[in-house]
Amino acid sequence: MAEYMTARTDYTFEELVDLKRVAGRTMDRARVTLHRGVILLLAAACPVLGVLVLAGPRPDCAVAGVYFLLGAVMLVAFWKYYRLVAARMERKTRKKRSPDHFVFGEYGVDITRGEEKARCPYSDCARLLETGLCFYLFHQGGKGLTISKANIQGGSPDELRAWLEGKCQLQAQWMGGRN
Repeated sequence: MAEYMTARTDYTFEELVDLKRVAGRTMDRARVTLHRGVILLLAAACPVLGVLVLAGPRPDCAVAGVYFLLGAVMLVAFWKYYRLVAARMERKTRKKRSPDHFVFGEYGVDITRGEEKARCPYSDCARLLETGLCFYLFHQGGKGLTISKANIQGGSPDELRAWLEGKCQLQAQWMGGRN
């Protein structure tokens, strides 16, 4: 069999959020934990500073209000962290981003992005992750593929999962997210 299924990943905003969330739970865990920890610390410290301003010898409601507002903004930033970093990535890559096209062959995945072409043999697969939106196929060199479930042709996400698990000799690990 020359090819089994094809897929395309357009890197929509929701797919970028999903990618950032998966990366934050796997490869970038320490960095993301540090960033979110600092944001949460600021979210807690700002209201405390607001209370101290109000309890001081010269209470200033405007300054205290700014601290309370800043604390609320930091709390929202902590809660929406992955959406914010995905929005930043989208702004940075908007003009040069093009869809990835995948062809799942007998021995590997053929990838096309614009004029660039590459093949990733199934024997190089190190990890297979799954969310409600995408599959993430990581290779032993650390690079990975983001495969959108919405744009699979020639089969279903369940069929592609079974194909990848069989060819890569890996079990897909569920990372959460919407179905």
